Amino acid sequence: MRIRIALLAIGFVISGLLLALVHQPQGPVTTPKTDRLIGEKAPAGFLPERFAG
Repeated sequence: MRIRIALLAIGFVISGLLLALVHQPQGPVTTPKTDRLIGEKAPAGFLPERFAG
């Protein structure tokens, strides 16, 4: 009985490792570009208007 449980546990571990190796992301992972202006390109009045209390 112990041998069966041990073989079952080893089988689960091996199958989990194989699934982890096979399941790789396909292609490059890219983030979508946004329309936000960053840095000096941002309008000067944006921040005071946005965060004015």
